[in-house]
Amino acid sequence: MIGDGAAIADFVDRITELSGQSALRDRQVLLDRLRQDRPDAADIDAADLLYYAELVRKEQLAVDAQQVRRYFPVDRVRQGLLDVTGRLFGLEWAAVPDAPVWHEEVAAYDVALEGERIGRIYLDLHPREGKYKHAAQFDLVRGVAGTQLAEGALACNVGRGLLEHDEVVTLFHEFGHLVHHVLAGRQEWLRFSGVATEWDFVEAPSQLLEEWAWDPAVLATFARDESGASIPAELVRRMRAADDFGKGYQARTQMFYAALSHDLHVREHPDLTARAVQLQSRYSVFPPLPDTHMHTAFGHLDGYSSGYYTYMWSLVIAKDLFSAFDPGDLFDPEVAGAYRDRVLAQGGRRDAADLVDDFLGRPYTFESYAAWLAQ
Repeated sequence: MIGDGAAIADFVDRITELSGQSALRDRQVLLDRLRQDRPDAADIDAADLLYYAELVRKEQLAVDAQQVRRYFPVDRVRQGLLDVTGRLFGLEWAAVPDAPVWHEEVAAYDVALEGERIGRIYLDLHPREGKYKHAAQFDLVRGVAGTQLAEGALACNVGRGLLEHDEVVTLFHEFGHLVHHVLAGRQEWLRFSGVATEWDFVEAPSQLLEEWAWDPAVLATFARDESGASIPAELVRRMRAADDFGKGYQARTQMFYAALSHDLHVREHPDLTARAVQLQSRYSVFPPLPDTHMHTAFGHLDGYSSGYYTYMWSLVIAKDLFSAFDPGDLFDPEVAGAYRDRVLAQGGRRDAADLVDDFLGRPYTFESYAAWLAQ
């Protein structure tokens, strides 16, 4: 979507500018809290960042992740995920208990749209020895109209008991890829089947679906504690406020990563550590840790090359897509149906910018993302 390589640097600088005020504001909150423990602290760095960010959320934003967990038993979350996406996209999920699977914990479901079977999915959600250690969607069969139905698998490593809310969000995100794969599986040409869009659009539909994992009314349909009480809307609002804390400085950190991946791709440097320090000092609001070599552990340089910017680019597009939905009724069938048919079901048949334009009725903009950052 971005068009040409030079636009990556422009995008990085634009997000850096948009996120600056929010980043500095929340960084100061962290530094103030650190100084309660260490009055002489001049700055806060990566060694203390995660600890104090969680402390601020717990002390100042009244959210304890361990207390939130009691509303998310894994079985209810899995069924809630199916129910929410089924209602949103008009899909039916039918368990296939006798389907051949690679492990006894894998669950198979046939997928139908308007009474027509369009594919099959497999959910492999729990950790075990020798299994892939992260969370991802994998294509098993790419659909071709009249020839073969799409099949895909979701591999995660969530627990078998209570989940933290960030695990719930991850499930919604990765399931978004699975829905995209199946809905876009009815193509004439294999090349356009499934998640076959430009690389910097691939994450947008999944980032969009995360919004349903943050809506109080949506969560109330399946997030319940052992007594059967639904998660309180006020708690969800506090959870969202806690999650939003730090979004500005996180954006700046992402732009450091994006700038580094692009810069090392287009230029040669005699000292990569020195260049990484320069870029971190320019884009991040946190100082580099002395005697560290961040680029040697930056796994995305292998594979993504100059394309780390795609995560943030997709988020900008996702926020714009979400602007079409009514916050008071995220299941509006007209809007959801248009999104399903004009974006997801198209696969790679059209350029992503044209898909977004067709759904929104206008070209994409940064306005929704900027408004979200400013909150």
